[in-house]
Amino acid sequence: MKTQRCRILMFLFLCFTASTVVMSQTPGPVHPLDALKTQEYWTVYEVLQSSGRMDPDTYYASVLLHEPVKNTVLAWKAGDPIPREADVILLRKGQVMEARIDIAGHKLESWKEVKGVQAPVIESEFRELGELVKKDPRVREALAKRGINDLTTVECVPLPFGYFALPELEGRRIMYGGCSDLHGAYLSWGRSIEGLYVQVDAVEKKVLKVVDEGEAPVPSGPVNFQEAASIPRAGTTPIAVTQPLGPGFQLTGGEVSWQNWHFRLRLDPRLGPVVNLVRFDDGKNLRSVLYEGSLSELFVPYMDPAEGWATRIFIDAGEFFHGGVLKPLREGTDCPANATYIDGLVPNEHGIPMRRPRQACLYELSSGNPAWRHFEKEEVWGRPSRTLVLRTAAVIGNYDYLMDWRFEQDGSIRIALGATGIIETKGVTAKRAVSSSHGTDGHEPESGPDEFGHLVAENTVGVNHDHFFSFRLDLDVDGPNNTFVAHRLKQRQLPASTHRKSIWVAEPVTAHRERDAMMDIHLDRPVMWIFENINVRGPLGYATGYEIMPGATAASLLDPQDGAQRVGAFSAHQLWVTPYREDELYAAGVYPTASKGNDGLAAWTQADRPIDNTDIVAWYTMGFHHMPRAEDWPVMPVMWHEFVIRPYDFFPENPVLTLPSAP
Repeated sequence: MKTQRCRILMFLFLCFTASTVVMSQTPGPVHPLDALKTQEYWTVYEVLQSSGRMDPDTYYASVLLHEPVKNTVLAWKAGDPIPREADVILLRKGQVMEARIDIAGHKLESWKEVKGVQAPVIESEFRELGELVKKDPRVREALAKRGINDLTTVECVPLPFGYFALPELEGRRIMYGGCSDLHGAYLSWGRSIEGLYVQVDAVEKKVLKVVDEGEAPVPSGPVNFQEAASIPRAGTTPIAVTQPLGPGFQLTGGEVSWQNWHFRLRLDPRLGPVVNLVRFDDGKNLRSVLYEGSLSELFVPYMDPAEGWATRIFIDAGEFFHGGVLKPLREGTDCPANATYIDGLVPNEHGIPMRRPRQACLYELSSGNPAWRHFEKEEVWGRPSRTLVLRTAAVIGNYDYLMDWRFEQDGSIRIALGATGIIETKGVTAKRAVSSSHGTDGHEPESGPDEFGHLVAENTVGVNHDHFFSFRLDLDVDGPNNTFVAHRLKQRQLPASTHRKSIWVAEPVTAHRERDAMMDIHLDRPVMWIFENINVRGPLGYATGYEIMPGATAASLLDPQDGAQRVGAFSAHQLWVTPYREDELYAAGVYPTASKGNDGLAAWTQADRPIDNTDIVAWYTMGFHHMPRAEDWPVMPVMWHEFVIRPYDFFPENPVLTLPSAP
């Protein structure tokens, strides 16, 4: 008996180990939408090196999969040649070049210089320009005035302008920033040397301007959250998560199969997780739901008009994805014990592929929630549920963003984002708030150190800011041609002969053009957003569809003519719908750094293109206004926001009616 038990345990161990090993390998692509593989990155490198166009001053700012057009992918079948191309952005002394590489053909397809744009920032720029700033005599003098003569612990970080803020940005790669003193801390967050700002020409390697607005104390409060004690709360007992027979999903070559769900996934250096060809098996047919879904862009504007803060406008995914937005996950913190991990690849600034371990995890979750229930006649009927979770963690500067794609048994997909990490803070002279936070009775608020933020510690103000996430959702409900229908819920007055004065009714309105589909959430004017396939009908005669059901979100409060808002213009609406175009991937455009806002959703939709009964793409804006609080310091608790894509007349009845009685 003991020997048999050992054999079983060994078998389970080997099964788990084998799946882990498979995930850590990177063989050649097996599908046109696979992430770029190690040898493919090397092919890109070799083709460009042999082209005669590279030199020691040319750096790789981006290497991304160029997806084949949709019709090609949908027509492709196993055994066919796999079309593989890569789009490369190169940076040479401020010049931006684009190259497209035919990987399968091992050749350079195109090369062109792109004028009037800025490439994403590369990591060596931060290091090199930071050291340049520290050597500037004006900066050293300003630091000395503040009693800082040991520059060993001083960090200076020039950042890109997130929008076209100054005339001198025209045709130049100029960055701005400040310095921090991490003396006594692990990290420099919360240790800003306030009042000292610089502008740097990243090409000329020259400090253009030094602004010294006067001294403010460098905050010195406790910030080493890494040393926080691990203290169990009273009554804490162990919770174990186990799946003794291994995971209930299959992951093979980027293809995931779990219960009725089937989809492909890849990890993209710029977008993070991308899900493709999402289909649901209804027992008779494998039906399409979503051709592609991913984060498209992230807009974070800060709300302090002071020098050095007014230009802190970040288009995070488009500016800071060099080296990949995804960072490793930690078992037991980010993912449970039953998770399977997925490694990733990103190129460095020389185009060389670098392995990044544990960039995603996939696991089944049994939350204890019912899939459905009902109590009557002293009996409870119901079924428990489980969920398949694809989780990643994007880390951009000070913020960490957990991103979940949660596949539910009822055909819904819940997309959740958890913001955590370290808030950006400003050093001030005040140690306590100078006025009450109870309101101003309609009068102008008192000006104080917390006018544009909130004290989170002594001498430390967390600056107010926004987070707006644009999700690109290429819905293909039972096929590519879909129609967006806005079901407007309106009050209807009833005649005096009835017992009621009013009810509400749904009035469906088909969006024929892009402007018809620009949706804003109003609680007093609710609208249901449904994407229908009018060419496919269910047994009751309704078109099959999927609904995007928004969660808690926000709209931008900035002036539409504000340069920052022009770049982050996607934040003006909670939903946009566009016709499918293979080159429209990024809500703020391909090159958002120092942009004038002439690319992206707001620019494309000015054409007001037709979107009725054709291949369309939904763009959902998830947002929140962040007014920091003391509880957000020194590291912020995870704050979750989510929305749901759920079936609407896609099934003839409740699809989880016959789930098993045990999860």
